[in-house]
Amino acid sequence: MHKSIRIVTCAGNLYKWILRPWYVLLFLFPMEAYSQITATEFKKMSPVVKQKSRGFSSGSKTIFFVSGKDRDSLLFLLQGKKDIEIVYEYSPTNLFAIKASWKDILSILNNEHASFVDMQRKPKEELALSNLDISANKVNLVHNQFPFFNGQGTTVSIKENHPDSSDIDFRGRYLSTTLSSSVFSTHASDMATIIAGGGNTYYEGKGVAWGATISSSGFDILLPEADAAYGQYGISVQNHSYGTGIENYYGSDAAAYDASVITRPDLLHVFSAGNSGMETDTIGTYSGVTGYANITGSFKMAKNIITVGHVDSIYNVLPPSSKGPAYDGRVKPELVAFAEDGSSGSAAIVSGLSLVLQQAYKDSNGKLPTSALIKSILLNSADDVDTKGIDYTSGYGNVNAYKAVQTLVRNRYFTGSVSSGQTVHHNLSVPAGLKQLKATLTWTDPPASPGASKALVNDLDLTLSLPALNQSWLPWVLNSTADIDSLKKMPVRKRDSLNNTEQITIDNPLPGDYELNVYGFDIISSPQSYYISYQFDSVDKFQWYYPSANDNIFGNRLNTLRWDCSYPDSTGRLDYSIDDGNTWQTINNEVLLSKGYYKWSPPDSFTTALLRMRVATSDFLSDTFTISDRFDVHVGFNCTDSFLLFWPDIPGVSKYRILKLGEKYMAPLTDVTDTFWVAGKQANPVLYYAVTPLVNNKEGVRSYGFNYTTQGTGCYIQSFLAQLSGTNGVLYLQLGSVYHIRSLTWQKLLLNEYINLQTIQLPEVDSYDYTDATLTKGVNTYRVKLELTSGQVIYSDPASLYYFGRDIYIVYPNPVAQNQPLTVLSNDPDITILEVFNSYGAKVMVKQLDSQVNTFPVARLGKGIYFMQIVKDGRRQQLFKVFIY
Repeated sequence: MHKSIRIVTCAGNLYKWILRPWYVLLFLFPMEAYSQITATEFKKMSPVVKQKSRGFSSGSKTIFFVSGKDRDSLLFLLQGKKDIEIVYEYSPTNLFAIKASWKDILSILNNEHASFVDMQRKPKEELALSNLDISANKVNLVHNQFPFFNGQGTTVSIKENHPDSSDIDFRGRYLSTTLSSSVFSTHASDMATIIAGGGNTYYEGKGVAWGATISSSGFDILLPEADAAYGQYGISVQNHSYGTGIENYYGSDAAAYDASVITRPDLLHVFSAGNSGMETDTIGTYSGVTGYANITGSFKMAKNIITVGHVDSIYNVLPPSSKGPAYDGRVKPELVAFAEDGSSGSAAIVSGLSLVLQQAYKDSNGKLPTSALIKSILLNSADDVDTKGIDYTSGYGNVNAYKAVQTLVRNRYFTGSVSSGQTVHHNLSVPAGLKQLKATLTWTDPPASPGASKALVNDLDLTLSLPALNQSWLPWVLNSTADIDSLKKMPVRKRDSLNNTEQITIDNPLPGDYELNVYGFDIISSPQSYYISYQFDSVDKFQWYYPSANDNIFGNRLNTLRWDCSYPDSTGRLDYSIDDGNTWQTINNEVLLSKGYYKWSPPDSFTTALLRMRVATSDFLSDTFTISDRFDVHVGFNCTDSFLLFWPDIPGVSKYRILKLGEKYMAPLTDVTDTFWVAGKQANPVLYYAVTPLVNNKEGVRSYGFNYTTQGTGCYIQSFLAQLSGTNGVLYLQLGSVYHIRSLTWQKLLLNEYINLQTIQLPEVDSYDYTDATLTKGVNTYRVKLELTSGQVIYSDPASLYYFGRDIYIVYPNPVAQNQPLTVLSNDPDITILEVFNSYGAKVMVKQLDSQVNTFPVARLGKGIYFMQIVKDGRRQQLFKVFIY
């Protein structure tokens, strides 16, 4: 039996109430709104609704999420409310997004068919990304060693506003759908570039899955798309780089995302953890615990998704990165990745890598993998950062794309299913010489009820055993007690009853035949499928991560070199060579190997190079890479039949490669030994080009890819200006190129004919100026004449300046033909009045002069002599006599 809240007042003052602890929030809200709400009905409200409801007016409408146990009964209830509009339905969890007033919501809460009410919040893009360095997550090594794994044949959805679909980095790979927002966002373009950019604009614009198809979906409703839509458009990864606020509860949106993966097992949702890492929760179990439990959005409390925090380029978890745990103590975020400006880019890195893994699996198996397998691989292959082991700041670690792909292609995973009370065994032969053995169990868990105190439904247990020695190991579990000291504690081995991911590691394991055991501790819906990924990390191993053979190191600036080392030695000697290893120069004699990186500023040159790390008595060489810098390519001319591109002469480079934009990517067109290229338009209709230097037959870092027709250069003439300087006119000419120009002539318009002022033979530079000391009052018009060696003549557009001498006003032409306009030039910044009188003294026209150049027709005045006076503040400023013929 439910008890109604009773509030007793005397003389307008509240003096007594009988409240259970969870009723305390009601004191903050309008009494009339809750006077008839029972305890059970109050529990149906999400914490966000409870927190915000004080600001609701009874009549204004907003979007609420309403869910129930029976879809048809709930639909009947909603359709019976004439003022409620159903705007979206997510049927797998009996969830409706409705537009309703607070009064309507109160009427719904007291109905048994409504079990949970939440509301739409305004999503915020969690910052854009800059300084992208894909080597921090070893993506560069995947691009180098597995170039055929680029996400081809997969489709990603960017759930936020609309990216720039015309960006050449998405050329031929953008899929228009009915899901897209109509609002453009540079943030969405950034995310799409990180995930799947084609690298057409520049070296750093190449995304993780550069062969994947890109689509967009708006985030006006913070719920999954209709399940059929994912299938219709072939979407297998959806990226969510946005958040709302700190919302520590399992809402109807979290249940919907968990159900989305149940319905489509190959669909992976990747969320940014948020940038609220220094903020404090106020509504959940972890209320008041500063710096923890600040994931931004209740939808990120889902179990079958991946949330991603951010680290800097040297693997430090940045303070703004949102931390776990989830509302019920689960590990959040699951992963971190490099992003200097927020977790948006971190999520995009994981989304891109997920597409690569999906393609790699599909190429071998003919179908997409389940998201649980991809999640298991990503979490198991991540590099441990921050504190040792799993934690609430970095989750299972920093994404390692190279190890993730290796796990998949080497088939280092198991799959199975288990029922309640059943144990399934998987045999694992562990070789000698390992530094660490790591295994991670993941399963797609059914959605919990919205508002559940614990999200886990099916509870599986992972153990690792070595039967020969009668040894066994449990997974690592964190202390989820709601205080800072507990949340900072190291993980311990024990049974996990919260997470649908469990991980076991053993340092320096003995070789032998092990067993990975999965026990169905408590499974509501049997059987439960699962995946286990495992990884062997060897001792005494050194591997270069960056640079690889496809990478470029920038000269005369800090570059971060990266490696993986399991040697016990603490330091190594780092050398480099720019002559194929014939001679070596030492960079540092005592590099800390355990850091895994070193910042190096190489010589400012265009060359190929090698790195060498000496560890004890062993030398480890990198791939041959290039050292080069970006340079600019300019348009010399853009004429009707041809165009010219040119660039600076680079010391040490004798050949350059011209690239053109193809159907999807920049592709080699031709190699040249000059520092310019002239192309006929008929043979080269493409508008986008780039140039790369060939450094010892390897491509260095290339120029930006650009549209040569939008660079402001016409047919040789880039700009031509005329400006007044005292009593002189100064002409400025900027040429795109002097290629094949025989002469340059300055010309001035006099009496409807251009006369030559000066001619320059065989011009050698691209910038010229000329001073005209013989200005005429009124307009002075000029042009430039170019004569080419072929005999072709090119004229600039005319450029004019106005010269007043000592006058303030000038009228021209005078005399003026009746079919011509009359122009009045004004050097007065104020508005004045032009009054026109005929020869009899009658005023025949009045015009306002409100600009420097004022033009009006004279046809209606008729032929004859007219007097024009300019009046300002009632006083004549100047008088003219004009003859119209």
